[in-house]
Amino acid sequence: MTSSPPPSLDAVDQQIVTLLRVDGRMTFTEIAKRLDIPEATARYRVQRLLQSGAIQIHAWPNPEKLGTPHILMLYLTVDNSQVMSVAEQLTAMDEVRFVAVAAGRYNIIADVYYGHHGEILDFLAKLQQVSGVVSYESQIVLKLLKAEYNPLQSL
Repeated sequence: MTSSPPPSLDAVDQQIVTLLRVDGRMTFTEIAKRLDIPEATARYRVQRLLQSGAIQIHAWPNPEKLGTPHILMLYLTVDNSQVMSVAEQLTAMDEVRFVAVAAGRYNIIADVYYGHHGEILDFLAKLQQVSGVVSYESQIVLKLLKAEYNPLQSL
C-alpha cells in the first residue's frame, strides 16, 4: 500500500471517521446507509483515507478482560539531547502502550500495562538502564474511566 498525500477531510470524510471510531469493522453498506451515500462512494472514501494514512484501523484491547488490568503512568524528565532516543526505546518495550513527547515539567509521558506489582519492579529496573533519563515520577491508575483519542473532535 503506497502512501499518498493525505486528503483534506470534507464533512462526509469526517462523518466516516466518526463512524469508524465507534465500529472499525463497520461495513461499507452500513456506512453508506447511515450517511445516505452510495456504497461505492463509502468504499472509495474509506480506501482513500486508509491508503493516504489519514486513518488507521486497530483493535483496542480491553485490559480488564485480557487479565492485565493495571496501568502505571510515568512522567519522565529526560536530558534534552536524548528525548527522542529515550522515547524510541520506550516504544520498543512491550509493556509500554503509550508514549508522548511533551513540553512542560516532563519531557515524556508514558503508560505501562502490567499484570502484578512485581512487573512494575522489573520495568523500573529496565527503565534505569535507559541512558538519558534524569528522573521520573509514577502513578498507579486505580480505575480507568475514559480512554479516547479523537483529533477531529471540536472542543
